[in-house]
Amino acid sequence: MVERRGRGRPKETDTDTSAAISRAALQRFAAQGFEATSLREIAADAGVDVALISYRFGGKLGLWKAIVSQSGLDLRDVLERAVEGIDEDDAQARLDRSARAFLAHLLERPEVPKLLLRDITVNGDRSQWLLETLSMPLHRRFVRLEQAAAEKRPTPPAHLEFKVASFIYAAASSVARRDRLGKLIDGIDSDAEFAAALEATLIEGPLAP
Repeated sequence: MVERRGRGRPKETDTDTSAAISRAALQRFAAQGFEATSLREIAADAGVDVALISYRFGGKLGLWKAIVSQSGLDLRDVLERAVEGIDEDDAQARLDRSARAFLAHLLERPEVPKLLLRDITVNGDRSQWLLETLSMPLHRRFVRLEQAAAEKRPTPPAHLEFKVASFIYAAASSVARRDRLGKLIDGIDSDAEFAAALEATLIEGPLAP
């Protein structure tokens, strides 16, 4: 007799398998892009049958959207934790802490900046999905933080939203192209040196009071 699965939380094995598929997909999509990545490659990396991916995620596009959505949720959680315990009135501290947490997250998960940059120059449904799911929520959060900090300054900053967008995409581009930057610039080989250079350039520069 076949045992039927009841409703409720999935078995741990199901959760582990979905997580393995998601990790493999994130690596492939970030490195190769959507078009160049096949479900067979992802299935091989995750050690599962390719049919299982379609069953769990509804195909390659469904899997890609799930990866982008989860990356957006992870970023939101990181930025919310970054400002815990900081008074709402200390707007500059909230901005600084958020900016540093964002950079640290990109350095810890370099696949995320690659996702941020993928498909943004190509018009289409995936580009719009990236914009709405990953880029715009991130941009709006930092715009709010920057606006709150700017209210405490004697002179309001010019082109505030452009300034925020430049920070986000410069950070993503720098982390995504770290190997290339290392060939051009001395003194950023270690993680600590690279992180310090990013903070000095992107936080103490564009987001400085």
